[in-house]
Amino acid sequence: MNKLFQTKIVALYLIGFLTFFTFCDSKQQVNGLKQFNPLKRINIEKKHITTYKDIKPINDSLVKPIDYLNVVSLKDLSIKDKKQYFIDLILPAILIAKEEYKERLEWVNRASSLDSLPAGDKQILAELMKTYRAKSVDDLKIRLITHPVSIVLAQASIESGWGTSRFFVDADNIFGVWSFNESDPRIPSLSTRNGKHMYLYKYNSLSESIDDYFKLLATRMPFSKFRKERAKTNDPYKLVNYLSDYSELGEEYVEALKTQIRHNNFTKYDHYRIDPAYFNKK
Repeated sequence: MNKLFQTKIVALYLIGFLTFFTFCDSKQQVNGLKQFNPLKRINIEKKHITTYKDIKPINDSLVKPIDYLNVVSLKDLSIKDKKQYFIDLILPAILIAKEEYKERLEWVNRASSLDSLPAGDKQILAELMKTYRAKSVDDLKIRLITHPVSIVLAQASIESGWGTSRFFVDADNIFGVWSFNESDPRIPSLSTRNGKHMYLYKYNSLSESIDDYFKLLATRMPFSKFRKERAKTNDPYKLVNYLSDYSELGEEYVEALKTQIRHNNFTKYDHYRIDPAYFNKK
């Protein structure tokens, strides 16, 4: 990686961190869906780590579903090792979240094909509509579509500085999501905004952070065109053109995402999935 590109990535990391102040006015919650957990059929390993060596290497496209409950700083590793351990650390969380959205979308597709729904299913559908700010069932389906892993990795690596940011290490917070509720689990930022001390949300796992990221892109108005386009194509280089509002850098941010995807060959991970051996048969 040349020095100019490294400098741009650092700048994007800092500006992206501040941009989330605009979009994340509060921690988004899925409040009414405790009875609807599509991931019960996946045997997810919850794992604490004390060193980067505890991160399980990903050697093929079938990935063990590990939900890392904490992270460690990767800043002292070589660039090559830092990148690989970062991917090994967050990729399972990305695939877990994508599987959750996939199963919810499949449920909505089945429910919408029925002439009538049981009362319990009607409540689930209503809660999904509310959670994802959907105007109709068809709109909900579009919002539940997820985008390629390559885009998630590109944004995650930029926003967290390849797993070296303080909010990543101390709070499992990959994308620098702010907290404005005193009752939230959170950590203080090292800077102030308009003279006030700010806080960052502290997640219980990387999966929680990834889920919030997908929910952000599924619900916020600046990403409506992005949602419509990802319902038409899985081409990451086309889709990132609709993420200019994600950063104050606009089109420069879009070009940085394309460079990040291409430079790190992130598209190879678009075909990775959770190993079927970890799915319950029932």
